[in-house]
Amino acid sequence: MPRRRHLGLAAALALSILVSGAAAPAQTVTPPVIIIVDVQQILRDSLVARNIQSQMSQRTERYTKEVTQQEDELRRVQDQLEKQRNVLAPEAFNAKMRDFQQRYDALDHGVQVTRQALQQAYNDAMTKVENTALQIIADIAAEKKANLVLTKAAVLFEAPGLDITQDVIRRLDVKLPLVTLSVPAEPNLSGPPAGPAPPSGPGLPSLAPIPAPR
Repeated sequence: MPRRRHLGLAAALALSILVSGAAAPAQTVTPPVIIIVDVQQILRDSLVARNIQSQMSQRTERYTKEVTQQEDELRRVQDQLEKQRNVLAPEAFNAKMRDFQQRYDALDHGVQVTRQALQQAYNDAMTKVENTALQIIADIAAEKKANLVLTKAAVLFEAPGLDITQDVIRRLDVKLPLVTLSVPAEPNLSGPPAGPAPPSGPGLPSLAPIPAPR
């Protein structure tokens, strides 16, 4: 009797679960349609991204040569001042020192301003590329009726056919093949001394310190 009673309670419990489950309508869950994209690869390998990097390298190289020439000239002036220290009258020597310091400050200011302009131009160009790529990703997601887009970095395993990165790159190459860097045509190597230096961009020239002669 005790054993039969135990079985009856179990059956009653199972029936109550079935009834309660039938009473509450099940919620419909849309199956996920997933696509994966590597945004960093797009911003590295697309034609427009490579072109922007090339423009940046060319401008930086040209600008670095200009700055180096100015630095070399200032070092020659510094050497001459050192040699004239005990020859010139104090007033004349001090006047030349002031002129040297003004030229150095102007060059330092020009380096800071141009570095900032180059970095801003690079950021603006890459932002335009990224925004266009995101729009293309949205278009592909709509075409595939995807309801979930994952970045490549967040994925540990993927089935074939989920990664749309190459498709995005192909469409981006057609839609936005070129973005021109908007920076000053010539380096700004003159002007009044500036305040604190802005953050430097990758590969941009820096002014080596040239201490004024004492």
